[in-house]
Order: sequence, then C-alpha cells, then structure tokens
Amino acid sequence: MKVSSNLPSGQWPDFTTTTNPGQWVADPLGEGFEYTTLDFGTDSEGPAVGTLVRYKPAGWRNRLPRKFNGVVLSVHGWSDYFFNRELAEFWHQRGYHFYALDLRRYGRSLRAEHEIPGFVDDLAVYDQELEAAMDLLGTAHPDLPIIGQGHSQGGLILSLWVARTGPRIQALVLNAPWLEFQGTAFLRVPMHGILEAIGRTNGRRKLALPEFDHYWNSLSDQGVGEWDIHRLWRPRLAFQPTTDWMKTILDGHATVAKGLNLTQPIFVISSDASHFSTSYSPAMQSTDSVIDIHQIRLRALKLGSFVTLAQIHGAMHDVFTSAEPARAAAYRDLALWLRLLDRPR
Repeated sequence: MKVSSNLPSGQWPDFTTTTNPGQWVADPLGEGFEYTTLDFGTDSEGPAVGTLVRYKPAGWRNRLPRKFNGVVLSVHGWSDYFFNRELAEFWHQRGYHFYALDLRRYGRSLRAEHEIPGFVDDLAVYDQELEAAMDLLGTAHPDLPIIGQGHSQGGLILSLWVARTGPRIQALVLNAPWLEFQGTAFLRVPMHGILEAIGRTNGRRKLALPEFDHYWNSLSDQGVGEWDIHRLWRPRLAFQPTTDWMKTILDGHATVAKGLNLTQPIFVISSDASHFSTSYSPAMQSTDSVIDIHQIRLRALKLGSFVTLAQIHGAMHDVFTSAEPARAAAYRDLALWLRLLDRPR
C-alpha cells in the first residue's frame, strides 16, 4: 500500500511560508493539517524558526463535543520531518489532540539561507521551540496532560529536555530512540576526543563519512518503500553531520548512560533486529538499518524507573512506517499501553 498526503510531495514547496504570530495556515500534508511558525529571530545559521503542525480533521463528526484524554507533541529524527498522516489519525482516534514539531533547520523550518540543514552545536538549543510549543499547547488545552513522542534523534532530544527542564510532560513514547552510539559505548569516548581535535578550529566542519541511501530506499515510494517523502526535507542521502553536531549527540548519549532518573511512564518501541550493510538488502525492509537496537534497549532502562519495552518483529527503524503486519502490531502495542495509561488512578 502506498501511503501519501493529499498532495504529492513533488508538488510541495522547497520552503514553507513563515506565518504571522498566532496564525495557522493550511499545511502541504493535506486536509486536516495546519501549521504555524515559531519565530526566534536569527542565530548564527540564519533564520531561527521552528514549525508546529497540528491535526484538526474536518467534518461534522469532528465538530461534535467529545472528551479528549490528552495532547501529543511529536518530534522527528535526524534528517527528517513530520509526514505520517496515519500516526496523527491514530492519536486522534484514541482521543488525543496531535501536534508535531519540525525543529529549526529541518523540514518546514528549513530556509534558503540555511547552509547546513539540521545543524546545532548544543541540543539544548531546541529548548526554545519545545518550550514555545508547550506554551501554545498549554493555552489551547489547559486541562489536558501532554505526552511527548520522539523518533530516533527526537527521542534523545525529548528525553534530555524532560530530564533537564522538568516540563509538564505526563509520559514519553519513544520510537527507536537514538540513545547510544552505534556498535558499542566504548567507541564513544575516543570518538568524542577525535571530534574535539578536528573541530577545534571549525565546529561547522562537515565529517567525511560514508554516505548510503539504504534507509531512504526502504522508506520512499521512489525506492522500495511505501511513503511519499519530500526530496529536500527527507533527502536520499541524509544531512551531512558536522563535528560540533556529532559532539553534542555523543554528549547526550553520555548523559543517558549515567541515568536520567525520569519519573514519567516511558514506552520504548523498536524493531526486534538490526541489519547493517554497505549495500541495500531486502532485509532492511523488516529490520532497523540505522541504529543498534540491542544497545538502545539497554540504554532505555537508564531513562527512568517506569520503562516499558516493546519489540516489533519485522519493523524498520521508524516502526510506524513499517510494512504490514509490523505497523499494525506497533499500533496495537501502543494502544494497549495507552489503555493502561488512560485508566483512572
């Protein structure tokens, strides 16, 4: 099954229009989706904007009074943006208002002036858009609890943010969170030292790492996947990392390894296997080809005292983009966990 928006991404603009403060406009993802710009002026890379997307389905049924259980704030991974209509629809059907945040220099927040998509030299920079989004959600839904949802790098960013700032987040849903350096934690320390040395004079220096299109190929309907994804926002070759960006990721991994001591319920979902190769393999359609899920599952236990781990057989890195029946299994397990979370206490 091909999964796409109402308007093919090939007809989307390269850069979305910046909205006025408080203004919501139609999102290119299609019917029911709107976005607003979170404008923080400029930083060292140019326009500093985030973009908050919300799902407000039309139709008379959705105008009837109904009881909502809460609000979801979703954050994407590296070299990515929010594109999954089905995920928004799932949360809406479960009784949650759904919002997704495209971080600065990603997706809808990319601008022509940005020379290095995705670049930051400190993950705490994202506190600005996360806190601005929380302010908007708190104003719009003052009496509802908020769940943070993060995929891959987004899972790392959300976990560190909650540990550092203690925002009004009731629970976390982490989809294959990038909580540790690939392979082994023993490589993290020497890798950090090497990055420190080569980036001493220029933290924006791009790392000459091997580039593969395996994940794009398994995801995009232009390859062998099912999803219509934007050529610039989720490119065939991922954004090229820089020394300072990689250092702040490794710093985040080190912080997780020490333990975050979160008290919120945390649901961590991933594939049940990883598969790495220098060339594309059909196995990548049913395994995580991006991170080592065994390392991630170990690190997930360092997040807090109430962590639920779910393995999905046949899932890809982003489990909610996997082919059936893995995708259905992922939604089934998340729905079961939410049923326990929503139960009156």
